[in-house]
Amino acid sequence: MFINISNNISVSKHLGHQQNSWICYEPLEGNDQRKKPLWKRQTGLMSANAMHNWLMHQYADQNAASAFQHIAGM
Repeated sequence: MFINISNNISVSKHLGHQQNSWICYEPLEGNDQRKKPLWKRQTGLMSANAMHNWLMHQYADQNAASAFQHIAGM
């Protein structure tokens, strides 16, 4: 299940035995004509801390990292 953390960023949570992992997605170009947008995977499985750090370095908008932090319960 995708969880939108901004207009351009979604994450999905993958349950594991020891810890949960996360994957980040961005919308594909040309989605404006589609009813249901398609998403492109930007990362592989990452821990919550690794995903938070990746979001902080990848996006100038710190709201994405803050939203993820809230969703991940950090």
